[in-house]
Amino acid sequence: MKIALRLLSSVIGLCLLAITLFIPVSQGSLVKNAREVSVDVKPLPLKIVCPGAMVEVAGQSGVEVGKIERVGTARLWSQGSSIGLQIEERSENAYPINAEGDSQSTELLSAIQTQVVDRNRAAGLIAGYCEQPISSGWFASGDGGTGRESVLVVNNPSEVDTQLLLEFHLSGKVITERYVIAALSDKLISLAAIVGVEPSYALYFESGGAPLSVALQHRYSDGLTPLGVSLTTAVREPATELWIAPIDFLAEGFEKPRLRIFAPRNAANVSITVPGTSFARTELVESGSLKELELDLAGGVFALKIESDEVVVAQLLNPSLSPLDYSWLSSLEPLTAIHMPLSNFNQELALLNPTDSSLEVEVITRTVQGSNSASLSLAPGKLLMLPISGISFTARADGTFMAALRILDDVGYEVINPSENSNVGQSLRVLVR
Repeated sequence: MKIALRLLSSVIGLCLLAITLFIPVSQGSLVKNAREVSVDVKPLPLKIVCPGAMVEVAGQSGVEVGKIERVGTARLWSQGSSIGLQIEERSENAYPINAEGDSQSTELLSAIQTQVVDRNRAAGLIAGYCEQPISSGWFASGDGGTGRESVLVVNNPSEVDTQLLLEFHLSGKVITERYVIAALSDKLISLAAIVGVEPSYALYFESGGAPLSVALQHRYSDGLTPLGVSLTTAVREPATELWIAPIDFLAEGFEKPRLRIFAPRNAANVSITVPGTSFARTELVESGSLKELELDLAGGVFALKIESDEVVVAQLLNPSLSPLDYSWLSSLEPLTAIHMPLSNFNQELALLNPTDSSLEVEVITRTVQGSNSASLSLAPGKLLMLPISGISFTARADGTFMAALRILDDVGYEVINPSENSNVGQSLRVLVR
């Protein structure tokens, strides 16, 4: 009897101990007893990728079925505190550039690429920003049908193979394709065989592994006459407020800019305005649908503001008459500072104030002789076009601004949208419980 009582007592004691150990402690208690520490984590080396030279489909004659290859070389312009003021390179394939540094931004590393195209079926200027690889993104600029050609240019800068998922959002259906992108290699994908004669479509991509460099190249022609080329970077995330600039409106009677808006989730009620003008439109974009609008304004250079009750993706095809060329403009990214190299073409820096308050922006331009500084005041919604030349420039403000580099030269036209460059690692807080 005593042995049984002792055994029962031991079992009860173990049960009470188990209850004490496994009853969850309230989060309030954990937070109250937690202590916060700062941890310095060295970020990974900063890596950006330039998309590389133009891709030609079906050869120079256009009748070599199945042939797809790079033609010519892209000229690369880069700057940064780790590499000096400028490095000029020429590359046929995608070109990764690396830099190490604890404080990461475009001040550490940034680059652009340019290429003058003069082929039988393609002519104009291809130029773009060399971006950090990303895991997913959107294009609303898919073009197909007669006289239009789209090629997806993909680079995997990592040392591990990865799978690329593509979703083509066409009118009434979605087409899914998958590709394996080998490590340290390019993949050139002609989209005509996938979308057929679909005149316009949205494209979503997602990497199943390491981040990728993804750009969309366009070629336009009328019969045997080339009309222009363009290189488009992806929209990283849909948003409810977007700005697109600088938009060139030609005189009455000429081709108008074409705005594309895609609603990836829910139906969106969209408001479109042009600050400084009476232009205003409201549109309903159905869920999973792409809406295309022609914008009609008197000649000039403007910024477009898009507001929506649901997240949307927007891009705009802007024609140029002199020279004859096209550029796809993506929504601008908010910045507090940007450091960029400059090309040797005629170019202008577009500065935009997307806020409700006046903004002071300082622009520092560097040349071989030294540097020049200018202080500019931007009213709310104001777009300023600043002619700029030299080796590189820095723009910084006392608040959020947006910027783009417009190249308009005898050889062609293109707009380059910059984005910030950085890896996680500088400002981490850790709660120790």
